[in-house]
Amino acid sequence: MGRKALVEAARGDRQLDLVIRGGDLLNVYTGEIYPADFGILGDRIAIVDQGGQYGLQGAEELDARGMIAIPGFIDTHVHIESTMVTPPNFARAVLPFGTTTVVIDPHEIGNVTGRAGVEYMLRSSEGLPLRVYLTIPSSVPSVPEIETAGASFDATDVAEMLTWPRVVGVAELMDYVGMVRQNPRTAAIAEAGLAQAKMLEGHAPLLTGRDLAAYLAAGVDSDHEARDWPEMVEKLRAGMWIYCRENTFRRMAAGLARALQEIPHPWNVAVCTDDIDPADLLERGHMDRGLRVLIEHGVDPALAVRFATLNGATRYGLHDLGAIAPGKLADILLVDSLRDLRARVVIAGGRVVARDGTLVTDIVDPVPPPDQNSVRIQPLSVEHFQLHHAGAAGEQELHVIEISANRTTRLGMVSLPFAAGLLQLPLPEDMLLLSVVPRHGQTHPPTVALLRGLGLRAGALATTVAHDSHNLIVAGRTPEEMLVAAQAVAAMGGGAALVQDGSVLATVRLPVAGLMSLEPVEHVAAEVRAFNQAARELGLGGTSPVLAISSLALPVAPFTRITDFGLVDTLTQQFIPALGTPV
Repeated sequence: MGRKALVEAARGDRQLDLVIRGGDLLNVYTGEIYPADFGILGDRIAIVDQGGQYGLQGAEELDARGMIAIPGFIDTHVHIESTMVTPPNFARAVLPFGTTTVVIDPHEIGNVTGRAGVEYMLRSSEGLPLRVYLTIPSSVPSVPEIETAGASFDATDVAEMLTWPRVVGVAELMDYVGMVRQNPRTAAIAEAGLAQAKMLEGHAPLLTGRDLAAYLAAGVDSDHEARDWPEMVEKLRAGMWIYCRENTFRRMAAGLARALQEIPHPWNVAVCTDDIDPADLLERGHMDRGLRVLIEHGVDPALAVRFATLNGATRYGLHDLGAIAPGKLADILLVDSLRDLRARVVIAGGRVVARDGTLVTDIVDPVPPPDQNSVRIQPLSVEHFQLHHAGAAGEQELHVIEISANRTTRLGMVSLPFAAGLLQLPLPEDMLLLSVVPRHGQTHPPTVALLRGLGLRAGALATTVAHDSHNLIVAGRTPEEMLVAAQAVAAMGGGAALVQDGSVLATVRLPVAGLMSLEPVEHVAAEVRAFNQAARELGLGGTSPVLAISSLALPVAPFTRITDFGLVDTLTQQFIPALGTPV
């Protein structure tokens, strides 16, 4: 329906399709709350009737008495693949929580299947009641010199994909070291985005001072990786958008609330989820979870809602979204409380799509998911998971990855015995073997290192969810159990497997690129819960044991990681020998 009809409805010369009557409005422009009725024609808001002075009439009416209307939530940065479901199933999962718009970075599937994967995410999200915009992955792989993936994007690839529909920017430039140093590939990808006047999305944990200035000078002006409130304050003062990220693994909302005590009126704050596992999504919610934490820590509810709606729309120039006002797209939530923010009714594009946490509309998958097996590994044996060093005998000093409770890693040292070049077992109780198995058809053998602090007391864990190149990563107490776990994952075509005493205890099947299931989120969540329970009994902690090792192959996260080429210092982007002297 055209604008002329919308104007006629606003004037009162055409009947409205839907009137929402009797509730209050949170005006995200002004922060006010007052009684208002809303008239909708087609997918847009025609009129907001403050105090019911116009007596709006519509073909249908919705009783909003006792409820407050707020705009639909806009997630400014999310990887759908991390929810382990396809885009249509993701829409079915998040709409009941009030998320009506997302900006996705499909670099997970891009690292596995290349442009075909990005195109699948675009096509499979077409026409959904959830509005899906794309940023084009810049990190395929994140640092080509120190890892390999299933594909590789250069500036030419990115420039072409930036012309696709619903594309709003270049996805997180994760190689922040390369941006600061102006690595030719990374800098060229950024320039391709700037040449098309697209946003450059950031990823800059712990980046401060002159390096932060250099990153901003390169054109990157957002971040969802700030680790504490002083870092947020510095970045906000520098004009950088801070996306408040609250998810399964990282929680920024409390820190942002503290930062707002220093700078109470920032313009450049939005909200994102980034990565949420399916079980955690159903238990704790989506965008609404972060807003509740902000409010619990003293942020005014009207401001928190503005961050998650109007500010996200402003960031990406989505001028039809983010507010309840004449001419805007009719994405509206009705909530009982601005502190709880649980959506009683969700309206997307002028239609009721969810009530009381339940989807009430049919969503048809636009395209079928890819069905090819993406796990292409060389034949494996126990020897591939043993730690070798030619000629080593007796006690040797070895480098070890030490992981903290918040998944930050540092480089440590340990003295362990070798015989005939082979590390002798058993390992100390707090230590595991860690391996990355190339799974994209590479011919080089797996890498093996030591890991301390994960908590796994027995058995092995393997998964193809290994950010961001998504090779197969496996950790275990013995090479024999690591082999069983890796082979189990390969036999499923991707996913995760937990092994003890040579038997598979639990699995999560992810046959779509080794990242996503074909099943609804409820089914995948049940698999994840069962897996996590079994893993906790073996000592794995954290909010999502199934993903306990998934970030250990990410060479753009502080400070020590392992790729398919070996141990890496992520700040210098230099390889670290397995054996060495104390540092």
